[in-house]
Amino acid sequence: MRWNSIRTKLILFMLIATIVPTVATMIISYSYTTDSLEKRAIEQNHQLMFQGKTNLANFVDNLNRASLTIYTDYEFYRQLDRGYDDYTFDSYTYVTLQNMASSMNGIWQVYFYRTETKRASLVIQSVPRRIYDAKLYEDTARYAEDGIQMQPTHLSHTYGFSSSPFFFPSVQVFTLHRPIYRIPANDRIGMLSVDVKLDSLAQIVDQLYTQEQESIYLLDDSGHVFYADDRQIIGQQLEASWYNREQINKMESGHFEQDGAIFIHERVTTPLANWTLVKKIPKSYLLQEANQAAVINMLLIALSLIVIIIATIVVSFRITKPIRQLVRYINQVQTGNLRVDIQPVSNDEIGVVLKRFRNMMDMINNLILREYQLELANKSNQLKALQAQINPHFMNNALQSIGTQALQHNAPHIYKLVTALGKMMRYSMYTDKSTATVQEELEHVKAYLQLQLQRFEDTFQAFFDIDERTLDNQVPKMTMQPLVENYFKHGIDRSVPSGQIAIRTRYIERTEQAQGMVIVVPYLQLIVEDNGRGMTLMRRIELNERLKEVHPEQLGTRTSHTLSRDEFVSDSSSGSPSSIGLVNVLARLQLFTDGKSTMRVEEQEPQGTRIVIELELEREN
Repeated sequence: MRWNSIRTKLILFMLIATIVPTVATMIISYSYTTDSLEKRAIEQNHQLMFQGKTNLANFVDNLNRASLTIYTDYEFYRQLDRGYDDYTFDSYTYVTLQNMASSMNGIWQVYFYRTETKRASLVIQSVPRRIYDAKLYEDTARYAEDGIQMQPTHLSHTYGFSSSPFFFPSVQVFTLHRPIYRIPANDRIGMLSVDVKLDSLAQIVDQLYTQEQESIYLLDDSGHVFYADDRQIIGQQLEASWYNREQINKMESGHFEQDGAIFIHERVTTPLANWTLVKKIPKSYLLQEANQAAVINMLLIALSLIVIIIATIVVSFRITKPIRQLVRYINQVQTGNLRVDIQPVSNDEIGVVLKRFRNMMDMINNLILREYQLELANKSNQLKALQAQINPHFMNNALQSIGTQALQHNAPHIYKLVTALGKMMRYSMYTDKSTATVQEELEHVKAYLQLQLQRFEDTFQAFFDIDERTLDNQVPKMTMQPLVENYFKHGIDRSVPSGQIAIRTRYIERTEQAQGMVIVVPYLQLIVEDNGRGMTLMRRIELNERLKEVHPEQLGTRTSHTLSRDEFVSDSSSGSPSSIGLVNVLARLQLFTDGKSTMRVEEQEPQGTRIVIELELEREN
């Protein structure tokens, strides 16, 4: 294989041009996908963690309200404040503690200690117990010394009460310790400890992460673990390389990456405790789908490479012979032989090139002949152009003279008709502008209808329903008048004096999805409807199918898609409409809007025809 041959260069070029962009695309796509997944996961998890934060704050607020039952139970607090010490007050104590325990799901037991009488009461799962001349339990004394405190998760204990037939096994709880003060003084008259089962936190926190894939931590300001997916570290001081207590505690929310994982944290601030909710998402789990897609892409690239090598070798052998033949034809044309007999040597792309080259040479020969014809036609067109400049001025001056005579002879109705005719002539004859506003089109239609009212002796009524937002939109000239004209050619029934034709405009906005964005697409809708004779269902279906095949290049032509004179007929046998007008209107609209226009013919109830045009206006992001 020679390195300077076309075959070798083609193979190398194909391989390089395929492998390099494909690999680069895969790398960029993988990087973009991973970044998008990370950003989306962080955003979604921030929302999820915020919801969890809200639920935890509500949970702590409910616990706070439950512990304030001591103050809100007026009779109990009154007797506690006055130092009552009898059987009645003991009953009040049990009832209050039981109400507190039952006011919230998850409370395991409630411990209350009276400082003055040294009496301790305990309600565990609605079972009351009492100890006289007792000491304040050491955990309560330690945590409630400086005010309200939340004790991290631990195994429940009996608060110094001895075992009994009503003894319950220990469960994991966290405890709220609250000193009870004499109001408004600041004397302590009691201590309250409320044990809450860890399952209450689990019901909230377990909804925030995927078990066995992600990790969750609920920490206090000192770094103790109130709850975690790893039950072995619950209640202990968290020791982890990623945990920076000072940095995390001072931020309301945030995220960071470390040790191959993404950590998302939310601050839970409550009157009873300040917690930090941390979620750990391993990047291997987060990017699992992206990695699988990358492996699939690698396999596809390897398979594509094999196919490309084989295809490149085959193409390189087959492509040289047709190219040489093409070069010979080009050399003959270069010598001046424009009538060279070009014969395709294959049916592949080179064969198509040869066919196009042959068509091009035929077109060049035809253009050379046509150039002489155009030179002669231009002479005639110049004369017609001069006449076209004179005739509109002459006609306008003549119409103005007739209108003046009509006013002088007290014939204002004739003056109005002549004025309407003059408006139509000026609108259609002056061709310096190919477009007009909807308002200008409507003025032209109104002038046309004024003349038709005179012609048909007021046997119809015209209605206008115009959306003000559409008046300044540009449309091709003579868009609406051909639609209105169809009514007078094929729909109006002179024997019926109640004919109606309505012209409506609408401004419509539709939303569409494009490249992941929501785009507002405005449309201009033009509607012409009448109560005339209408057309048959089959003709209407056939007409709509034909209109769907109209393309801008049909403007001014008669192609196979253009309707014949008999293909658009009404139910009456009298007359047949000029379907070329509808085709030309739609073709000009599609040319004006780059193909973003439609026209359809519908049935008007109870009878008649409706023609609806929709064209897309400028899009807005």
